[in-house]
Amino acid sequence: MLVLRLWNYFRGYVLIKIEGLSLEKFINYAIARGIFLWDIRRIDYTTMEAKVGLRAYKELRHVVKKAGCRVKIKVKIGYPFFMYKIKKRKIFMGGFIFFLISIFIMTSFIWSIDVKGCETINPSEIKNYVKNHGVKIGEWKYDVNREELEKKIIIDFNKIAWVGMEFKGTKALIEIVEKVEPPPKINKHMPCDIIAKKDGVIKRVIAKEGDALVKEGDIVKKGQCLVTGIIAREGVENRYVHAFGEVMAKTYYEERDEISLINVEKIKTGEKKTKRIIKLGNSQIIWGEENIPYKNVLMERKHKTLPKWRNSNFPVEVIIEEYYEVNIRKNKLNKSNVKKMLFDKMMVNVYEIIPKDGKIINKNIVFTEENSIIKGKLIVEVLENISIQKPIRKEEIIEEKKDLEE
Repeated sequence: MLVLRLWNYFRGYVLIKIEGLSLEKFINYAIARGIFLWDIRRIDYTTMEAKVGLRAYKELRHVVKKAGCRVKIKVKIGYPFFMYKIKKRKIFMGGFIFFLISIFIMTSFIWSIDVKGCETINPSEIKNYVKNHGVKIGEWKYDVNREELEKKIIIDFNKIAWVGMEFKGTKALIEIVEKVEPPPKINKHMPCDIIAKKDGVIKRVIAKEGDALVKEGDIVKKGQCLVTGIIAREGVENRYVHAFGEVMAKTYYEERDEISLINVEKIKTGEKKTKRIIKLGNSQIIWGEENIPYKNVLMERKHKTLPKWRNSNFPVEVIIEEYYEVNIRKNKLNKSNVKKMLFDKMMVNVYEIIPKDGKIINKNIVFTEENSIIKGKLIVEVLENISIQKPIRKEEIIEEKKDLEE
């Protein structure tokens, strides 16, 4: 329990080693005197380890005499021991505090500006804009009113839908989301055609306005005219309408992927080497094992940073790399299970790209095996509306009229 661990840390405790032939008596006598022992671990017949509070440890002298055991402190843990060391190293602590204050002061200024999310907008425009509003190199970052600046950016840049600004250490990070322009709406009085927005095989054509140029079974290409807005009748002048309707077609989506039949499992042997890296800005100090003596290794990395204060991140980081010796065990997976797993994985990818109104009408998958790897090729047949409107340009109308006159 976290509260109990914190309580033990602040009052101080020790890890002790008890040696003797009457270890059970030692525990019983300790309980009788109200001494609390925890994390008791028996090493062998005559030795065990346990943790005990700092004050309770002093009471153990009576228990030791009765039980005829020897007690030795292995590790001292907790706030009292930490403060004792600090008092003996006043110069070191003074330097450390000065170091932290210096870091805080240095990280309170803006030293770089980064803009993310720009697609059509030039990042330099954003940088110049915020520079004119106080966000510039060497500026005290706590003087910047981020909320107010975010509102101004959205107001002054019509293409921006959302903007977020934060400070990460000495960097001012500005993230923007540009507006997604909806497809242009065509005035219902403007003549237009219906064209194919992708390749497909026509399944159904419903031309509510205009003349259909394709029928069921036709293979069409992207950009091909499906329903024309030019109504041509013999003996009558061409009429130009706003083509409107629905064209359903079978489209095809292909997905390829692979999964190995061999599952590699790494089993820890219990041997471990540790390396610690302290990063100060762009510099780093490494201590610990230089050469890892294991043939097969599993590395686990942990990152520890100083607590965040007033939205500031101190550029100090401790990286702990733990290298475990492992034995490699290879297991061959069931082919049927692997194929099902591969199929499900590819179907998830397909669902992400097919339109929401699309209906899957057929799925075909082919599996092949090569070097203990199952490869899959999935083809999904979808029924969807592939129609999209395209305005008929005035130039086209004029040219057609000229051709008719000639």
